[in-house]
Amino acid sequence: MNKATFTRRQALSFISAALALPMMEVCHAAQTPSQSPVSLVPTLRRSVLADIRKGHVDIDGVVTSTNASSVRVRVTTGAGVSVIKQVAVNSGKFRCRYPNDFLGAPKLRLGTLFIDATTDNDFDVTGPDHRQTEATIILYDSSGTVLPTGFTTGLIDREGRTDEKCAQWNEMRSLINLYLHSEGAMKANAERQTFDLANKADLEWFKNNLSLYEFRYRDRDWDQPLNHRVAQTFWQSVWSTWFNSSNDNPLDGNPKNNNPDNYRPYAFSNDFADVLIMHVMRIHAPIDPMENTLGFCREAARNLMAMQHKTASNFCLPDWQGMREIYTAGAFHYGMFNNGDYMTERKGWFYNPSFHDYAAGGVLNGRATWGLGEMLKADPEGPIAANLRDSIALSLRFCLHDGKKGGYVKTTPQGHVYWRDAGEHAYLLLGMLAACSVHPDMPVMLAPNDTQPLRRLCVNSLNALVDLESANHQWSIYPNVDAMGVAALAEGTALLPQEPDADHWRTSAMQVADAWITAKADPKERKAPCVNFGLLIAPGRMTYIWSKGGNAQFFYYQTGHWIHALADLYALTGEKRYCDRAMSMVRYLCGDNPFQVRLFNEMGGVYNWTDDTNGDGVEDKMKQDMYPESTAFCQIGFLHLIAAINKRG
Repeated sequence: MNKATFTRRQALSFISAALALPMMEVCHAAQTPSQSPVSLVPTLRRSVLADIRKGHVDIDGVVTSTNASSVRVRVTTGAGVSVIKQVAVNSGKFRCRYPNDFLGAPKLRLGTLFIDATTDNDFDVTGPDHRQTEATIILYDSSGTVLPTGFTTGLIDREGRTDEKCAQWNEMRSLINLYLHSEGAMKANAERQTFDLANKADLEWFKNNLSLYEFRYRDRDWDQPLNHRVAQTFWQSVWSTWFNSSNDNPLDGNPKNNNPDNYRPYAFSNDFADVLIMHVMRIHAPIDPMENTLGFCREAARNLMAMQHKTASNFCLPDWQGMREIYTAGAFHYGMFNNGDYMTERKGWFYNPSFHDYAAGGVLNGRATWGLGEMLKADPEGPIAANLRDSIALSLRFCLHDGKKGGYVKTTPQGHVYWRDAGEHAYLLLGMLAACSVHPDMPVMLAPNDTQPLRRLCVNSLNALVDLESANHQWSIYPNVDAMGVAALAEGTALLPQEPDADHWRTSAMQVADAWITAKADPKERKAPCVNFGLLIAPGRMTYIWSKGGNAQFFYYQTGHWIHALADLYALTGEKRYCDRAMSMVRYLCGDNPFQVRLFNEMGGVYNWTDDTNGDGVEDKMKQDMYPESTAFCQIGFLHLIAAINKRG
């Protein structure tokens, strides 16, 4: 991504934090991390990813309070079942085994365990001086795992039953309630201690204030499209009440009318694709078929394809500065409002003249194509497979040929064509490789006299990434750019190992990854070991200061990208250093962080970022700004890592 994307993410978080606070039932000042009397870090460092074939999970912890004789431990499964045990403390340590030591606990199954521990008598996070610590354990076996999806759920099952009647209701109710009652939600200013999804008012609050799923039109007759929107499943880029006069044109034309209903929610096409990929990776997981994951994803993929421009005309309009891009057949519209209207210049996010995510080729086409490629890989002979192939081929025509008219398609000195820049090209390439894994000979017509098989285009595009690698073994100072380049080269090498250039792809991926994982930040910026990635500003040197004079910030969509990239490299090479760094990032997200809470939480969501506001080298501020990119990319990374561990052990 470029700076425009980063600006959008920052602005979204600042605005959402400001808007969310007045809506919370109880508001708390941002909390500086303080040492909880209990820590579950030993558990996370032992088994943050736990193989259920072992039959149990050991829960280890330490207690700093000298007068604590026991710890209250609660374990909640991914199915929403909670059990509690009082565990004795000996020499400042405690240990128990799940499910063996917990009365009534179900046996291990794929998914997650959410562990809470406290020296208090209950888990009421609103109690005076109450402190508890949290951890997430991800359970897997040879088939992979199942991760929570409350943040993106439509509360609808295969039979079309909704809300309290849907098959997944009990699970969703338990986990969403658990999140809103949690220490993590407290620290993020999101806690609602009396919340219960079963209460009608709370259910509506959840739909409007916490979920990405578009509920307003969920229950209409979907035999007929809604403008350009052709199917039911639709994720907004933020929850409904976020949309406001700071970034949208009011429906009634009156900018002083700040009623949330006066601002139509929308999805960016790239964010929508990210969430689609996350769900596509569940299609073959051993989950309850009543959840209808495959049907859910087919609907979403149809909506994503509907965001693609199909004719030779240029769909762009002049922007606030009078500039007009050239986006023709195959390019993706910037996004879609929930009523099926396309987002254009001067509307939605681009109502703000400062926001230019659409410019210079935009940040939309690569990720949209990646989403469609992953859908084709997961459902290669399904009822929409032909549409997916056509849409991918049309996208590649624009991104590898027709986009030259606007200056978006470029050529390396060695003669290899690429899309826009290394990062956007890597997203595109991931989609190409996914499609190539099931349809390597798929014809792609770049021009009337130039039709090439997808496999050949993948080879040329992989070589372009190698060409773009700098002498310092990086493509960019931005961690998300280089992570996706590494992932694309690793996945390309694994898919096409017999190609003559495969060794060059592998070497390039390893060189870039090693340049990043050996880089260190100034100790003034980060007291603890460098787990997450910042800007790689010089060989061996990272910074977490993203703007001059600013404070250190830690962005978790980038963490997810690097878990994905390092997992792919570990699967390819078996080199332990890649697995070790990826595991350290998973542990961080699951509770081994200064807040000692779940940044990957009970809803499956991941926060946008956290801050070190006082410059002491320890992040101390978090807020409820769960976001589609951070959520999707972290879950995608977890699943790639588990697949790599299953391959390599």
